[in-house]
Amino acid sequence: MASVEGADAWPVALVQLDDDGWVRQANRAWVRMMGQTCEQCSLAEWVHQEDRSLWQRALQEVRAREDLSFNQRLRFVHPEGGLRWLDVSLARGEAGFYLSAQDASAHKRREIALQASQRSALSLLHSMPGLIYRGRNNRDWTMEFVSAGCLALTGHPAERLTDSHDFTYAHLIHPADADYVWREVQYALARRQPYELWYRICCADGGLKDVWEKGVGIYSDTGEVLGVEGAIFEVVNLPGGGG
Repeated sequence: MASVEGADAWPVALVQLDDDGWVRQANRAWVRMMGQTCEQCSLAEWVHQEDRSLWQRALQEVRAREDLSFNQRLRFVHPEGGLRWLDVSLARGEAGFYLSAQDASAHKRREIALQASQRSALSLLHSMPGLIYRGRNNRDWTMEFVSAGCLALTGHPAERLTDSHDFTYAHLIHPADADYVWREVQYALARRQPYELWYRICCADGGLKDVWEKGVGIYSDTGEVLGVEGAIFEVVNLPGGGG
């Protein structure tokens, strides 16, 4: 079993390739990670089919310009059939190509699990009948996130209110209730308490709706208000009005 000379003590997987991308030598870290050296075979055979074109293009570009290096996360298929995500670095040398690889599979699986969890949470938020939001604490009530329920509640799509300075949630609050909303939110934030509001909004069709809002502040470690988040729902009867 061939090994990269003097590199078996290195904890990083190292592989020497010839000009065509065939494995000449591999150190022990590579063997531990992938199960065998894959000597006398093309490394492309180990690369996942959907990433092979990227790998072949990398060989061509690095072969054409020796001052270039290739750094990318690629999928490899383990001899036992499992999928591995490897962070690889490829460089050109006098005797061919030199590749180092680190196993990023655990990190990638955590990333995939987190993305799945976020998709599930977003799906739940967007299915709510009201408007779920996260925004900045300013008189315009600039929104960073607005759920899909915005359309049914206000008549405006969520995209119109998200990260917009031309049309913000403040445009929807009835002018007679605007000072009340601002005052009550600031009062609650100063005490780091949740806020609960009843007021009117002006909808896209020109009509008015009574809404109930429950929200909280988002704070830094030093107590600075970073923003607000909460939910807004239509109500039929207001307990006394907002003004």
